[in-house]
Amino acid sequence: MVWAVGLNFGGSVWAQTDRQIADSALTAVHLDVSFGAFMPEGDLAQRYGMGGEVGVGFHAKFKSNAYAGASMRFGFGASVTEPALLANLLSPAGEIIDNEGQVALITITGRSGRFMLEGGKLFPSKGRYGNPNSGWLLKIGVGSYHHRIHFENTENTISQLEPPYLAGYDRLTWGWCLEPFLGYWHMSPMKRVNWFAGASFLGARTWPKRPMNFDDGTTDVGPRFDAGLGITAGWVLHMYHRAPATFWN
Repeated sequence: MVWAVGLNFGGSVWAQTDRQIADSALTAVHLDVSFGAFMPEGDLAQRYGMGGEVGVGFHAKFKSNAYAGASMRFGFGASVTEPALLANLLSPAGEIIDNEGQVALITITGRSGRFMLEGGKLFPSKGRYGNPNSGWLLKIGVGSYHHRIHFENTENTISQLEPPYLAGYDRLTWGWCLEPFLGYWHMSPMKRVNWFAGASFLGARTWPKRPMNFDDGTTDVGPRFDAGLGITAGWVLHMYHRAPATFWN
């Protein structure tokens, strides 16, 4: 039995299965890399705006067209709209002063992460150009979800925004989530262009993990309903199972 990785970047494939993808449903173990955008809803929208996402996953599509695996996704670049954020650090002019007495230049964004176990079903495309290994993919993931506020200062250090004080400002929140996804899965008969794209809805039950917010002196309470809509597209790297060689006398 030989396992080979097909590096499908539009060029030649290093190793390929001898079976024809367009003829019958196959078991396809694969890695995937994805990119997308995420729009917060629910309680999450009161703190963040739209941001980007990047993810990696390890999945398998079986001969039955059942689909299962695990993934990690990381959110970045979301705008932050948290009231009173850093209010206790502002000077009378509304600026933050760093350790060297200079006006600090701070970039404030939202970051998030989720770790999911996923299962679903592929519904093959029909018609003249139908492919038993391509079609609409419906799946649902369950796992953990967390988010926090990220402060980036490229100049001098600001002690209040370094550990251990940082925990009083970052609003770390953690909990569990469900995420249904519907999109199109394409497994190329030529084995060179394999991708997926679709939309998802995240629903999470989360709880604040910090005992106090230093800037306004309050304590966040939970549970929260953090939600959002996402669009995702990804590239798939298959590990094909090569058919055994046949020898003739």
